[in-house]
Amino acid sequence: MASKSEAIEEPHFLLEEFSTSTGEIINPYQVLKVPRDAEKKEIKDAYRKLSKRYHPDGVRFREVLPGKCDNHDDVRDEWERILLSYEILSDKRSRQRYNRHEFVADPGAAMQRAAMGAATSGVTNIGKGIFSMGASALNLIIGDDQQSKDKDNVK
Repeated sequence: MASKSEAIEEPHFLLEEFSTSTGEIINPYQVLKVPRDAEKKEIKDAYRKLSKRYHPDGVRFREVLPGKCDNHDDVRDEWERILLSYEILSDKRSRQRYNRHEFVADPGAAMQRAAMGAATSGVTNIGKGIFSMGASALNLIIGDDQQSKDKDNVK
């Protein structure tokens, strides 16, 4: 019997359309190294950066291969992942479909991301609230001090 780490996880049928020619289902956010809320420009910049490094035409005559690639087949496979990731994330409908299918395929991971996002925004909002209260208190102190100076000038 195979241990849990040795077991091969069956890919979810909803994510099959986001797979490479070898059947590997990719996470385009990880491949392009962009956050889930990345704007189009950020996605395009990440794609261009990786294209310069992994494009098969540019790698063909290099002695040192990029990343963890051991041969030109590895470079071609990585390029396919990069290209597919860009195609998924650059098209609004495709990106929405990937996000929706990923949520259904792995709801645990989606809930974890949502909880982390809520916690992060909660901490940010608390910080903004403390800053706002501090600014208000400072305005009251400065405002009272300024009013007393104005009263002294009038006398």
